Amino acid sequence: MSDLERLKHLLLAEERAALDRAGERIDELERERDGLAAALPDLVRAAPREPMTRALSAPVAAALGSAVRDNSRSVIDALFPVIGPMIRKAIAEALRGLMADLNGVLEQSFTLHGIRWRVQAWRGGVPYAQVVLKHSLRYQIDHVFLIERDSGLVVHRESSAGLPDLDADAIAGMLTAIGQFVRDSVGRGGEGDHSLESARVGEYLLWVVDGPRASLACFINGVPPEPLRGILVERLEAIHAQIGDAREDHSAMLRAQLDPLELLRAGASATTAAPRPSRAPLLILALIALAAIAWTGVRAWRWDARVETARVALSAHPGLLLTEVESRRWRSLTFRGLLDPDASPPAAVLAGIDFGEVQPLLRIDGYLSTDDPVIERRARRLLQPPAGVAVAVDAGVLVLRGRADSAWIAMARVRAPWVAGVQSARIDVSALDIAPASAESAADVARAELDALAADLEARTIGFVRELELEADADAQLDAIVSATERARALQVAAQVTLRLRALGHNDVGGSDELNANLRAARAQWLVDALVARGVPANLFEDGDAAAAGTGDAILVRGARVRLEQEPVIP
Repeated sequence: MSDLERLKHLLLAEERAALDRAGERIDELERERDGLAAALPDLVRAAPREPMTRALSAPVAAALGSAVRDNSRSVIDALFPVIGPMIRKAIAEALRGLMADLNGVLEQSFTLHGIRWRVQAWRGGVPYAQVVLKHSLRYQIDHVFLIERDSGLVVHRESSAGLPDLDADAIAGMLTAIGQFVRDSVGRGGEGDHSLESARVGEYLLWVVDGPRASLACFINGVPPEPLRGILVERLEAIHAQIGDAREDHSAMLRAQLDPLELLRAGASATTAAPRPSRAPLLILALIALAAIAWTGVRAWRWDARVETARVALSAHPGLLLTEVESRRWRSLTFRGLLDPDASPPAAVLAGIDFGEVQPLLRIDGYLSTDDPVIERRARRLLQPPAGVAVAVDAGVLVLRGRADSAWIAMARVRAPWVAGVQSARIDVSALDIAPASAESAADVARAELDALAADLEARTIGFVRELELEADADAQLDAIVSATERARALQVAAQVTLRLRALGHNDVGGSDELNANLRAARAQWLVDALVARGVPANLFEDGDAAAAGTGDAILVRGARVRLEQEPVIP
């Protein structure tokens, strides 16, 4: 051993020994740690339960909170198979109970109970649903406790079958403490008896009935009827009357008095046997409602009857076509329709019908009516018959009767077909005679009618859209010209004249003179051909007349017309 080694040994011997001992201790601790994992379950099972629970509650709660906070998704996934069915079951039970309650509410809505509950809600100023639920929700008495008032000890207790027992001593202490608090805080003035009567404890409704020696506490699930409190008071009074001798065994009596099922039966009987309130207010309200409904129905019936009367009258009014009736009872009334200008005003029809304060309105548009009275008024307006002529229309046939001068008769023969709704074949002038005071001859009458026919033909023009393309009413104009021509031919012998027809063609502005002259001649020739094709004798048109007419008497319109010329017959 060198001097250096000896020096290290002298200086560091104690420290090396301490390090060796520390290493051995560390090795021993590591061996114990390795064996602790295997021995820990046995140690936990062998440890006292209460100290172990208190020791582990804080760290386990902290660890669970940290796990939920840091790994919420994993915790949710782990609890979902358990919590999901529990939540669904709870929701299903709640919905089932709610549906049962709602069914009860709907069943009572239109019954005498429902009407009485509505009156009760109206008088009490509470929602109708709250009153219905109060009367229709089911209830159950789950736990009944008889507690000695001075000591706070539970004398007797009863619970419904199938329910877990509650901690009677804890409940008795709680009720005693709360009751004392209420008496000390609320009743410290010394006036009145202030005690706890009801409270909400979780899902339970707690009713407390105090007696001189004991109190009765009931845990009720649901909404109990008010008569149940009277039953509890009677049971508590009966218990006080029978527990005077403390040496006797009163357990059988207490079980009979405090049985929850028996209390339910007594509460139901008391509710059923409770005196019903007077039905007089309900009957009065029902009579008032029926009277209001009847009055409204009669008023609506009278209004509808008057509207129907007006509708029938307006529908039958000549010249009026009723299309729509807008009726808002007791507020407004509007009739819409179509009215011929020659019809009589329909306002007089509505004047005789009483609609109260409502002023009926007429929304009328114009149209051409074919009713006989309207055609008659139209004929009178257009023909303006003298005093000796009667105008009538029967099934669309215009009938003229009486006597008039020849000029008016000639004018009537020409203008009668102009009356809308009357055709040439539906005019009867057979009963029309010349007035005796007239000194005119038959020739003068015929000439007057020929003059009217000439004026009518002069006013009729066959229109062209372009060149020889006809307008829509060309056929009707041609028929009228043919009819007037036939009548003129029938009168020429009596009038002692020779008739001649001249076709005239016309053009509007534009185009050269040569082009316009050819166009006028073509239109005049077309008119001659059309009339000949409809039976007008061709000899009424002299050769070359059409072509010659095309060069003169031009007006600025696209059309063609016929001029009736008369030449006296020389005897």
